[in-house]
Amino acid sequence: MRTMIFDIDKTLLTGSHCHFYSFKQAFRDLFDVEIEIDIGSIQGMTDREIIFRTARRYGLEIDDGVFSEIVDSISCHYLENLERDRITPLEGAGVVLGKLHEMNVPLGVVTGNIEPVAWLKLQQAGFSEYFSYGGFGNEGCRRSSIIRVALERLAAREGPVNPSETFIVGDTPRDIAGGREAGLRTIGVATGDFTCAELKSAGADHVLEGLHDVEGFFEIISAYGAGVSL
Repeated sequence: MRTMIFDIDKTLLTGSHCHFYSFKQAFRDLFDVEIEIDIGSIQGMTDREIIFRTARRYGLEIDDGVFSEIVDSISCHYLENLERDRITPLEGAGVVLGKLHEMNVPLGVVTGNIEPVAWLKLQQAGFSEYFSYGGFGNEGCRRSSIIRVALERLAAREGPVNPSETFIVGDTPRDIAGGREAGLRTIGVATGDFTCAELKSAGADHVLEGLHDVEGFFEIISAYGAGVSL
């Protein structure tokens, strides 16, 4: 069964400015601490890892219960500030998702965002209706682990999943590495902070300048079997 999994930020959409503001508000609420998220390269990192690494940086202890409280607080603050965000679909993303939906290809997301924030972003971009399952940044620190969560959910809905017929699309080396660890086909898109050359060096099976190259996207996936074309 062919299926497609997409990252969200800088793969499908851009313009999320209030996400990390909500992190700061949550730490202020729960710990009365003013934080800065300064833990090195965070592109493609899951929110769970960012939260735990930030907590360690400030000498804070977090168990699963406190982590759940942080997730709830971030979600509330993000919702309260959603009107300030400027979520904008990236060129071609809606065309690609619409075409895949018409073809009855199961579509999922794997994102570093905690789940409530992820769905709010997709809703703002007009994309939430396309997705039936996912793996989210509150569910693991490694991309490969949340990819496996997504695949388990897909298998529960649709039946056995063949990794060689499953594609993951993302804009960071962490997206590519996670997909490769899970045995998936990987497509890098250079609509984030990394070039095509950098994504190729990270091990991407294929690279595109972005989903605005609709023809190039469908040429890639059609090469792996019949029945997928423009």
